[in-house]
Amino acid sequence: MRRPEARRLLTALAVALTLAVAGAQGADPAYGERFDRAWRLVAERYWGLDRTGVDWDAVGAEYRPRALAAPDEAAFYQVLVEMYEQLADDHSVFVPPDRVEEIRESYGALPCIALFAQRLPALTERGRLVNVTYGLTSEGVGYLRVPDLATGGVGAAVRSAVERLSDAGAWAFVLDLRGNPGGRLVTMMEVAGVFTSGFLWRAVTSWSFPFPYPAIGFTATDLPLAVLIDRDVHSAAEGLAGALQASGRAVVVGETSAGNVEALLPFCLRDGSQAWIATGVLAPIVGRTWEGQGVIPDLATDPARAPARAIEWLEGQR
Repeated sequence: MRRPEARRLLTALAVALTLAVAGAQGADPAYGERFDRAWRLVAERYWGLDRTGVDWDAVGAEYRPRALAAPDEAAFYQVLVEMYEQLADDHSVFVPPDRVEEIRESYGALPCIALFAQRLPALTERGRLVNVTYGLTSEGVGYLRVPDLATGGVGAAVRSAVERLSDAGAWAFVLDLRGNPGGRLVTMMEVAGVFTSGFLWRAVTSWSFPFPYPAIGFTATDLPLAVLIDRDVHSAAEGLAGALQASGRAVVVGETSAGNVEALLPFCLRDGSQAWIATGVLAPIVGRTWEGQGVIPDLATDPARAPARAIEWLEGQR
């Protein structure tokens, strides 16, 4: 018998033994079924589990007895939360029913399936919408600083700022994503839709055909665009910069981003809980994923100098 098959058999035997002991002790038998569903979602759907260094069979064997011995629902869910933390990917998370709305506010209202300060250029016509700072540089370039894609209303704020700057005479735009940790995929698609249209991304998984993702909304401007990034740009912010670059819509300026673009999808369980699992990685609609390599800038420069370098390049295109 091959080693993986032997390991799965031993795990199954351990599960059966644990369930039998728990039943003898009077534990809630439903805990076993619910634990198995949560554990199997990772085992079957997680992107590249064999490359993480995490022995998920061993994790299941460790956490199953604790789950079945839980004295109440809150303790049971806490075991599942801690089990998912063993993935240590900064994305995947188990969500108890009473935290579903909180997590959806952070990650975005996706349908279920079953900081650090940056130096800004001197700006005129300066304004702020939600957390988006915008204004005109002395050269007449529209500048937008977007610190994250998680705050509610960012997509609409970027659209409104672009419209205001266009009315003020902007002849090009700089989208500053330096230090952006990412956020909602929906917001990524909304911000991209301000500048371009069409299908820009795909989610590459090991269990299904790639999911295509489009830019959302009508294009508000076709003026020249530069995007600023650095090593602290992660997740959906990398996807935004990378897609605008890959589609030819923008030049990217700064340093290579973090290379952390796991695609997070919510699986809804019958008890009202959810499992948000990194089921794949974001990639341009055609081409290699940014996972592990990051978005490589067209114009490599120190992040502190990126705004000036971007404006220099834009002026050279006039």
